[in-house]
Amino acid sequence: MKKLLGIVLVSLVAISMVQAQEGSSEPGNIGAGYQGVVLGDLLNGVAVRFKPAPVGGQVELVQGMAEFDAGGGGTVDADLMILKGKGYYSLIERANSTFYVGASLGIWQASVEQGGGTADIDGFSFAPLMGAEWNFAELPELGINFEVSYEFDLLNADAGGPEADVNLYGVMVSTGVTYYF
Repeated sequence: MKKLLGIVLVSLVAISMVQAQEGSSEPGNIGAGYQGVVLGDLLNGVAVRFKPAPVGGQVELVQGMAEFDAGGGGTVDADLMILKGKGYYSLIERANSTFYVGASLGIWQASVEQGGGTADIDGFSFAPLMGAEWNFAELPELGINFEVSYEFDLLNADAGGPEADVNLYGVMVSTGVTYYF
């Protein structure tokens, strides 16, 4: 996953350099920025976003870590990486805002360690979503978005013994900030 993160970061830099060389004073439809879950610091990611006007998308790399007390003096360490692709279609476009609907597909990989034992978790996710993006008239290159989705996460956990299927589902709220080149 570290190699994947490196590839995404190098791609972001390359896209920004190409867009900056074009020298246009108007922002383009491609941007890079932050996307994260609203409830705390658990899941945060970097994103490359294609403005939903009327069709757009986003590629997102989400990373999360947690450490907590398992009782009896032991701790549990968890690392999570999710690579997501999102597709958007705008239903309403205004001068400084867009309301859109879409869907996301994601690939999960996680590792959980406790007391010398390790469990590897992998799987995929699907989520229908809706959201809005706002741009300020004074800063048209800066986009702020807010999304609500219903996530279906189908995971497989392998701890060296019998494997377990884990299905997670529920509402996810995220927000992001994008700079358009």
